[in-house]
Amino acid sequence: MDFAYDSTLVSNELRLLQPVAVNNQFLRFKTRRVKRESRTPYTAVSYTWGNEDASEVIYLDNRRFYVRPNLWSCLFYIAQAARNAAWDYLWVDAICIDQTNGAERNSQVRLMDQTYRDAVCVSVWLGLATLPEDILRHLSTQMPIKRVESDGFDWFDSIVDLSNRPYWSRVWVIQEFLIGRDVNLYCSDSQVNWTYFQDLICRETGINQFYDARHDSPLRDRRSARAALPLVMGRHMDKHPEILQPLCDLLIDHHKSECKDPRDRVFALLGLITTHERGFLSIYFPDYTLTEDHVRIITLAHLTQFPEESRMARNGENITPDSEELFLGLGVGPKSERKRLLRRARKIDYLSGNSPAQILNILTSHDQMEEYEGEDWEEQEEVYGTEPRRSLTKTWLIMFVIVITTLAVGWWIAKTNYLKAALRAVGT
Repeated sequence: MDFAYDSTLVSNELRLLQPVAVNNQFLRFKTRRVKRESRTPYTAVSYTWGNEDASEVIYLDNRRFYVRPNLWSCLFYIAQAARNAAWDYLWVDAICIDQTNGAERNSQVRLMDQTYRDAVCVSVWLGLATLPEDILRHLSTQMPIKRVESDGFDWFDSIVDLSNRPYWSRVWVIQEFLIGRDVNLYCSDSQVNWTYFQDLICRETGINQFYDARHDSPLRDRRSARAALPLVMGRHMDKHPEILQPLCDLLIDHHKSECKDPRDRVFALLGLITTHERGFLSIYFPDYTLTEDHVRIITLAHLTQFPEESRMARNGENITPDSEELFLGLGVGPKSERKRLLRRARKIDYLSGNSPAQILNILTSHDQMEEYEGEDWEEQEEVYGTEPRRSLTKTWLIMFVIVITTLAVGWWIAKTNYLKAALRAVGT
């Protein structure tokens, strides 16, 4: 029988996993609901979801639950570490949040930063140790490789590979890695603390411990460990945990990060923005009932109308369609689309104190106006090419032909009737 969530979590609750049996055949966990303030010792797992199908089985409360191969491997090794750890439970977003329950998902994502802050430590899963090519050639490609023991594995020898793995490119891991009290990194069954990992990156790239990934350049032209630098070096002892930044800065600094859901480009950064900004944005976000378009419009309204702490305001710059890295941070490429979003954002009185429902009504009404009234021809051509104008011209041409034809037919009928009447008059 498949696992079913018992009921919706409320905001002050967490769902945790307690390892029961961890072996090569079965991964069994017991679920437990706890109050956030109870401080039950747990580790918050940070990992890459991946694109594979959920083909692997674990057991929650003796019922089947399907996960992706990468998560199966992650649970297998991190759950084993619980035997000698300062924590007894695991928190894993894909399991501990009912992803099919919109209300639960919204409330839990809203407190995601607290979930990672309250954890004894954050456990970062970088994946399995890389197998030598000669071994890979002899393995079947039909079954996913879920376990690779780390015999002879050396973190320094593998630092180039580890610091450029997909984990470092995901937008959600930014806050997960930065705000945890402590961070341990795993590769197969090998584990190191973040301070040691940072030291390895400094040695490999030739930079000093106080390197600022946002502003400094490495001492040597080495690109091998760049992907991990912004996060690993962002945990300077003299900075952490005072790492809150304006949303504009975060969108720009992490514009290359990736996510499956474009709305997460904003939602995943909420735990890192300044308290002042979050007080405004938390009225609207996170809310997965909002469309991608609406999330971007509200965000731009915030950045343009509430700019006190914005990088743009500090540098005396306005947000324009040419604000390249900012719009890439929002996942928007074409300048025509940027113009449209900025135009829509200007129509929202963001600081008016409107409720989320009122803002949504305004956005929806504007959607309808765009759909039925259309935009001006110049914007249409930029967004869609010349088709709208051609289509409109064709429509007018058809209407013109119909009108002329109707008039011609009417004239012919009138003329025919006139001639018939004249003939009848002559006959009489």
